[in-house]
Amino acid sequence: MVQQTLAKEILGKIINENIPFSLALKSAFKHNNTPREERAIISAIVGCVLRHYLVMDKIVKLAYPEMDNEGVILALIALSNALFIKKLDQEKCQEATNAFIKENEPPIETFIESYLSERKLVPVGIEVGSHEFLSYRYNTPVNIVKMWYKQFGHISTTKILRANSRPPQVVVRINNNSIDDESFFTQFVDFEKIEGISGVALYRGETKFKNHAVREKRLASPLSLAYKEMFDEGDVDLLKGLAIYSEYPNDIFNELLSRFPTLDNIEYIANNLNTCNNVKRFLARNNIHRGVNVYEAQASSIITCVSKPVHTFLVMPDNSHLNLLQLLPDYFLRFDMEKLDELIANQKIAIREASAQVEDGGYLLYLVDTISKKESSAVINDFLNEHRDFSLVRDKQYFPYKKYGCSYYFAVLKKGKVDD
Repeated sequence: MVQQTLAKEILGKIINENIPFSLALKSAFKHNNTPREERAIISAIVGCVLRHYLVMDKIVKLAYPEMDNEGVILALIALSNALFIKKLDQEKCQEATNAFIKENEPPIETFIESYLSERKLVPVGIEVGSHEFLSYRYNTPVNIVKMWYKQFGHISTTKILRANSRPPQVVVRINNNSIDDESFFTQFVDFEKIEGISGVALYRGETKFKNHAVREKRLASPLSLAYKEMFDEGDVDLLKGLAIYSEYPNDIFNELLSRFPTLDNIEYIANNLNTCNNVKRFLARNNIHRGVNVYEAQASSIITCVSKPVHTFLVMPDNSHLNLLQLLPDYFLRFDMEKLDELIANQKIAIREASAQVEDGGYLLYLVDTISKKESSAVINDFLNEHRDFSLVRDKQYFPYKKYGCSYYFAVLKKGKVDD
C-alpha cells in the first residue's frame, strides 16, 4: 500500500534521521506522482503519529520490547489509523505490522483492540497529574513539563499543555501602509477585529491563510501580537536609527513594513550566513534595494557592526523556541534541553553588547518566542541589575491559552529614566 509505505518512509526520516517534518514530506513526494488527496492522507497520518508519539511509542515498546524500528513505526501507523485517522486500509496496516511480531507476542489487532473502547493511552501505573503523566498525555518532553511546573505552577502548566495540543489561532498584522483597518474589515469579512488593538485581525476563514487574497496582495501577514505591542512601546523611529540582531528577519520586517512606507536607516546583524541570505532575499522580494545594511557577526561582535549609537536596538537572539511545540508536530524530537545554558549565555551577551550602542534616551527591545523564565524575565532582571542606566518600560509573557495567545516574551528597556 503506497500510503502506508510513504508514511513509514517519512516517519523513519523524522524519527531516526532527525529530518524536519516539512523537509521529510517534500523529499518523499518529490520523486513520485502521488495524487494530492493521498498526500493529504499521508501528511495527516504522519502528523497524527508525531502528535501522539511519546505515549504511543511507549505503549508499543512495552507490548513488543524486541520489535525493531521499522516494526515500531508500522505499529504506530496502524494504531494512529485505528484510533484517529481511519483513512488507510486497516487490515493491510495490521498485516504489515504483524510481520515484525514474534510468535509468543499478541497480534497487533489484539493490542489495538485494547485501546479502542476507552482510548486511554497513558500506561497504567503512572500517577494521574504527575509530570510523567502530563508528558505522555500532552506529548511534551518531561523536562519541559518540570520546568514549566517549577516556573509557573501546576494550573498554568496544564493550561499551556492543553493549548499546545490544539491548533493555534491565526493572528495577522494588517499592512496599514496599503490599507486602513476599516477598509480591510469591510472588504474581507472572514477576519475578526481584535478588541483594543488596531492593525491586527483574527482570521476565521475556512481555507488556509497562505492561499488567501490578502496574503497574495501583501495586505496582511501572520504575526504574533508581541511584535506590534513591543514596537508600540519602543518608540521606533527609523529617522533616528534602528539596529536589529536576529536570526528571523521576515516577521520583524513585516511589522516594520506595516508601519513605515519604506525601510531606511536600519543596521541588520545576523549571526550566520544563512540569515544574511534570508534578509537579502526578503529585501529583494519587496524591492528594497537600499536603506538596510546587512552584516554577519556573532553576539560578542555586535559593536563592530554599528558605527554610532542608535535610538532603538532590537535583540531577538536564538532561544529554545518553545512556541514551535504548538506549530510543528516534530519539534519536541529536535528540542535539546542540554543546550539551554548555552542559549542563555548567548542571550546575555547579545543584550549586553547591543546596549552599548543605544543612545541616551533610546530603547533596547528584547524578544524571544518561548515560555521560559530563564530566557526571558531572568535575562532582563540580570541585565538591569548590572546596567543601572537602563529602566524597564514594560515586559510581557504571552501564553498560548490566553485569548489570541502565543508563546512569546518581550521587554522594552529605556536608557535613562522612564519618565524622562
